[in-house]
Amino acid sequence: MFYWSVKSLLVEKWSVLTAACGIALALLLALYLDAVFRGEAGQIVTFIERTPGDVWVLQDGISDLHMARSRLNENAIYAVRQVEGVAGVTRFLYRDSLIGPNGQEKLAYVVGIPSAPEARSAWERATGWTAPTPGHVVLPAPMARAQNLQPGDRVRVGDESFILSGVSRGTYSMANPLIFLDETDARNLFDMGDGANVLLVFARPDTSPSDLAARINREVEKASALAPQALRHNDFNLAMKMGGALIGVLEVMGLAVAGLIVIFTAFVFSSNHQREFAIAKALGAPTKQLAGSALAQTAVVSFLGIVIGALVTYPLEAGLHHWVPGIAVSFSSMTVLVLGTATLGLALLSALLPLRYVLSVDPMLVFQG
Repeated sequence: MFYWSVKSLLVEKWSVLTAACGIALALLLALYLDAVFRGEAGQIVTFIERTPGDVWVLQDGISDLHMARSRLNENAIYAVRQVEGVAGVTRFLYRDSLIGPNGQEKLAYVVGIPSAPEARSAWERATGWTAPTPGHVVLPAPMARAQNLQPGDRVRVGDESFILSGVSRGTYSMANPLIFLDETDARNLFDMGDGANVLLVFARPDTSPSDLAARINREVEKASALAPQALRHNDFNLAMKMGGALIGVLEVMGLAVAGLIVIFTAFVFSSNHQREFAIAKALGAPTKQLAGSALAQTAVVSFLGIVIGALVTYPLEAGLHHWVPGIAVSFSSMTVLVLGTATLGLALLSALLPLRYVLSVDPMLVFQG
């Protein structure tokens, strides 16, 4: 029976391929939205990943940068510097602001790059981004392209105007684009004479970052210290949760469509081969062989659809990066595996309905016309 099942699929290869492509499209429907939110989340945490430092210090009660406002005063900064094991502290300004001409503003996060030459050089080497000089601004490449801006053009940030000196890569997301100003310009823009929004703390060689973070949390009031991995984890998860419900709905829709395709395909196949099933039953084929044959065909079609969907994600991601650079997408192999397994399970479950039809075929059909 298994040989017959495979042979039957090969005879109807175009129908099988069409059904598999339908399942692949249903799978991609769910995977695409997950990839968009995952890509956006990846862009959001780029600043955290690239900026050098062993411990991030934020205002007490704040554990992420995305959509949060942290403020540390001079007393807190001084207290952090005095903690045993601290080799150095770099202060950053990190605030949200409206970018663009009146009526076309877009919310972005402004990063004030330290004015000290040594700190600026270290940051540029670690990130690969160019720090702007006073009076200048660096925008994400997609944002500059969308507004038809060229180096030398003026850009409105909040209530001030700056000269575009260059663009950065990997800093744009629809929810959280990053722009860079000199620290002095950022302080004037946000009216911050002292203090900082974020501190990057460097540990001495004999002190581990985790121990230093715990020490800062114990000894410094109104401050929250986190390892870079923990801060990245918090920001990434927060960004993914923002689309969690929508992603879930689309995943259910994709699975439902895949299930319907499987049911329809199994019914068509069973109807087309009704006489063959009747012959098999007349010759005494056990029920479990008939059931196994029907389920095997369903599994092959579903698995083929899952493989096609998984393989398409690679050229699709490359194509979207090239033709739609303003939208960051990142397909996850783990999500493909989880949704693929769920699709296969649902396909086999959906096949139970047409399976009843196969098992109820009357062997007497052999003797009809």
